[in-house]
Amino acid sequence: MTEQTINTFKNTDSSVKVGDLILSEEPFAYTLSSKENGNRCDYCLQKCNVRKCSGCQFVHYCGKSCQRAAWDDHKWECAKLKKVAPKVIPDAARLLVKIINRLKRGDGTSYKVFYTRTSFRMWKDLMSHYSDLKKDKGRMEHFTSLCGVLYDFLNDMSLPNTVDLLGLYGRMVINSFTILDMDMNSIGSGVYIAASIIDHSCNPNAVAIFDGRKIIVRAIVDMPKFDWKKVRIAYIDLMKTPFERQKELLQTYYFLCQCEKCLNIEQLKYVHAAKCLNKGCDNPVNLHWQENCKLVIVEKCEKIKRIHESILNGENNYDEGLEDCNGDLQNGDDNTIDGVASNIENCVSKSVGEITNCDDENVNENVVCSKCGTKYPDESIEVFKEAMSYSEKALFDMKKTSMAYVEVCKCCIQKQNGVLHPLNIFYAQILEQSFEAFINVQLWQKACVYAEALLPCFRFYYGPLHPLLGLLHLRYGKILLYKLDLKKALQQLKSAEKILKITHGETHPFYKEQLLPLLHQAFVESP
Repeated sequence: MTEQTINTFKNTDSSVKVGDLILSEEPFAYTLSSKENGNRCDYCLQKCNVRKCSGCQFVHYCGKSCQRAAWDDHKWECAKLKKVAPKVIPDAARLLVKIINRLKRGDGTSYKVFYTRTSFRMWKDLMSHYSDLKKDKGRMEHFTSLCGVLYDFLNDMSLPNTVDLLGLYGRMVINSFTILDMDMNSIGSGVYIAASIIDHSCNPNAVAIFDGRKIIVRAIVDMPKFDWKKVRIAYIDLMKTPFERQKELLQTYYFLCQCEKCLNIEQLKYVHAAKCLNKGCDNPVNLHWQENCKLVIVEKCEKIKRIHESILNGENNYDEGLEDCNGDLQNGDDNTIDGVASNIENCVSKSVGEITNCDDENVNENVVCSKCGTKYPDESIEVFKEAMSYSEKALFDMKKTSMAYVEVCKCCIQKQNGVLHPLNIFYAQILEQSFEAFINVQLWQKACVYAEALLPCFRFYYGPLHPLLGLLHLRYGKILLYKLDLKKALQQLKSAEKILKITHGETHPFYKEQLLPLLHQAFVESP
């Protein structure tokens, strides 16, 4: 019998309001991240006191009900996990094995997920990007290593042939979602058949959040006539330059994003901008600070394919793909912000493959703010270059260790203050790291300072209705409540409530169990 999922979905040809539920769906296959092993239930993914499976001693459950519910999916792997212990099977390999097992059980091939009353998707409908995978050196190396794990783990179970297995792998890596907890931290991966129909935009009209293992998609803009083909969510973190977002999407999903946000000239002015030296002026000033610093790729010529191939092959020589059509942004005779914008527009209109910040050292001569006319002297330009370079290296080092260092953050902020524009991407990213660092060491006053400065950055890069912005308001409000700054705490929690009511809905546990008690406490204790 064909299995049909019981999901919530939005019908087409109806209007959608901000905050409306578009889709909620259980995963086709999913796995808890190994870093969360022993902290969360492998079935419901809730963080609680858990107990080991008596068989494999690896999987954990919060109670007998979850253990019973998970048994059909776990019973085939239980003995195998015990056999390979103390080895831990990689998360990607375990998810792929779960997919293989589900398809072998038979229900996976007939599993239908309806996204309208009459339209549905199945596993076979997911795109595998087989040809792209074959050209992707990094992915093929990963696939080869996973095959070795699979043969070792499933030696008594027949595997699909290599072609079919690569197709399964492709469907998994292209269509899987990172499952996030209530604090928007990664806790696992899952494949959602219906949700995979939704395309990406860096300026999305919907957001995807999670309640345990269930994905929930809600609208963040009004849609007079709902159309699944026009629904967009963000696949990646948005607080990056357009080029960084485009590169990540090319590497992961094999498409070049050309959304309105990536090509927005006004936003492009801010990502690497200096602060005007006039303290009363908030205008961004664009300065040359690094050779061939890429800002965005514009798909206007055939040479863009060379970039795609370079990325697929794991190469870094993106410039070679553009040697015949490199449209570097030049300030030319007009060393102003208006001149920069004009040259960006000229680059786009001339079928340029790539736009950089500026590659001619002479563009830093006679730089003045286009709004107030304040001149940028040579010594200030050198200070800006140093702050940008130092920040870039610090962010790279912290990313490698996945840690935010208090002293490094303090040094970065000291170099950036009054030099980088408050919406400069490096300034925003260092502020975020600083906020996390000072929370970790419980320096609440400093954390509040960075939270206040971080809010406009989140609004600029994520937009006014994003779960991360709502979470930042909540965390800031929680700290203020702890510090008994009740008036400000109430303001921040009210701001969080406006956003999270839309992105999560009033029935979501995060809204009910995290936000509402804090909001109630702030109301009660406020004078």
